[in-house]
Amino acid sequence: MKIKTNLLLATLAILSSGSLLAVDIFDFGSAPDEWTAAPKNTALGQKALSYFDEGPVPLDQGRIIFNERFRYEHASQSASTAPGRPASTAFTLRTRIGYETPKFHGFYGLGEFENTWALNLSNYQSLPGPGKAVIADPRNNQLNQLFIGYSGFNSDLKGGRQIINLDNQRFVGAVAWRQNDQTFDAVRVSTEVIKDAWFSYVYNWQVNRIFGVYTNTTAQERFQSQSHFVNFHYDNVPFGQIGSYFYYLDLGATNRIATGSGASGSTAGLFYKGNYEINDDWSIPFRAEYAFQVDNNATAPSQGSFWLNYYHAKLGVTHKNQTFGLGFENLGGNGLSGAAGRGFSTPLATLHKFNGWADAFLATPTTGLRDYYFYHKNALPYGFTFIGAIHYFTDAKEGETFGKEWDVGLSKKFTENFSGLVKFAYFDGNGSSTPVNNGAINNNFTKLWVQFDFKL
Repeated sequence: MKIKTNLLLATLAILSSGSLLAVDIFDFGSAPDEWTAAPKNTALGQKALSYFDEGPVPLDQGRIIFNERFRYEHASQSASTAPGRPASTAFTLRTRIGYETPKFHGFYGLGEFENTWALNLSNYQSLPGPGKAVIADPRNNQLNQLFIGYSGFNSDLKGGRQIINLDNQRFVGAVAWRQNDQTFDAVRVSTEVIKDAWFSYVYNWQVNRIFGVYTNTTAQERFQSQSHFVNFHYDNVPFGQIGSYFYYLDLGATNRIATGSGASGSTAGLFYKGNYEINDDWSIPFRAEYAFQVDNNATAPSQGSFWLNYYHAKLGVTHKNQTFGLGFENLGGNGLSGAAGRGFSTPLATLHKFNGWADAFLATPTTGLRDYYFYHKNALPYGFTFIGAIHYFTDAKEGETFGKEWDVGLSKKFTENFSGLVKFAYFDGNGSSTPVNNGAINNNFTKLWVQFDFKL
């Protein structure tokens, strides 16, 4: 009987999958794509564990999780043809405490608790709705992660509440820039059993959103979900990687669960990204991507049938520690008004990474969105890193200009455990007649952040 059980576990392990990619705080959660190459998945490609030979593992060989992040944020929002919103200023402290067990016969577990302390909650608007300019870091006490996993045979399997970041997080991400994570109650299996290839499948039954658990009147706490995420990468191509993805989103609504039918739909896409190295000093990073989005059985009936296109192209030049680049991102829209209106939707994305740090376009207008951008990254002396970007926004047919944005940021890693950053964003929406974030017309957004992060 013991042998049969062992064989069953080994068979299940073959179907299991790889670890998640960590989010680098020095990436600022800011760029339209990865500013730097994603870390190699270290949980995969390791020698398979011997189920029969491995002995007990002391718990003190596990990993203690401890992170403190203090942030000051100022946000103002004005409008030239409509009332603006009073400015908000927030001081918040986010604490995460957890523990990851050592592996025993390939099995392991992780539990993590998250607390966000709003030091001056009365001075800012922490949830979407009328009032002051929104700073989406509400107070929160929440179980952030709790899952059991199995790692072996170049694969990894996880079940429970977990962080999931897929590709560049344009469609699925943990929104790590905000103090409260977006996490997923899900089963995930990923594998690298095929040389140079990576495959991941996720079934998700609940999305725990960044607005936390104290949202009795705003229905922003979570999505009820019956969604599927499928991703595939292949690395043995000239200069980089090709990938494909399919996301079937079925995001429903019940009491205190966010209304999601208007965000449901099916998306499929392809990308090719890489870095062409000219010599030791010069290289050309690039990304080309296409996706389309259609209605599915979970889509709001008022939106009818639709086919919306997505394009993203980015080309840069890197010389030693500096990178300059240009990019173009297009999100389609059906052009309809009212309940029938639909813009290309990415409700589970790490949205702060895309279309500017001012977060003027957290939802795509029904006329679509085009983002023409220039970016620059520079590794400065004394461990500082500078990132800047300029954006020019229009609708998808370039019939209307939505506005312009300027973003600058400076970060420094003081020690292995302590880091800091300063960021500034200004969005100028004057001249636009199309409502953007929070429903106002001709919005101007100004945002400033100062942040310090300590982690073990």
